[in-house]
Amino acid sequence: MNEFFEYDSMISKYYKKASTHALPLMSWEFYGEYRTVLESFKKDFNILKKITKNWNFKRNYYQEFIHEQSVIVITKPNLKIVFVSQNIQKLSGYLPNEVIGNSPKIFHGEDTCAITLLKMKNAVDNKIPFEVSIINYKKDKTPYVCLIKGFPVLNKQGKLVNYIVFKRIT
Repeated sequence: MNEFFEYDSMISKYYKKASTHALPLMSWEFYGEYRTVLESFKKDFNILKKITKNWNFKRNYYQEFIHEQSVIVITKPNLKIVFVSQNIQKLSGYLPNEVIGNSPKIFHGEDTCAITLLKMKNAVDNKIPFEVSIINYKKDKTPYVCLIKGFPVLNKQGKLVNYIVFKRIT
């Protein structure tokens, strides 16, 4: 039994001096989850690069997407959704292909505030940014409070081409 104690003591001293630390096997689960999330972000980033290459938009949507974990929704000027990030399913229960082609009204329900909707409509009509909190609904009709930051997007010639919205649960 004494040999095991000596062995454990020696290994303990070795790892204390080492520049790297041994991690328990369970830590790889966290890495795997993180990697899966990064892969979905990578797919979204590649699509965003194509959509945004002719935009005159200064806001750092990468920061909003990664650090704030916001869902990104891009609409045409008529507010038909043309892109939504993969994390929409976690937020609302909808798959991206269920949302694309619809208007943001797909998230509204009986307790969605009409005054807040009017505020967003006025901002969109006047092509100005807005930030509101509103009650939206998941696919299963569960309500949630959603922080929405919306921005008009102009092309390099100054013409309105899209709206970009960042959404997250508050």
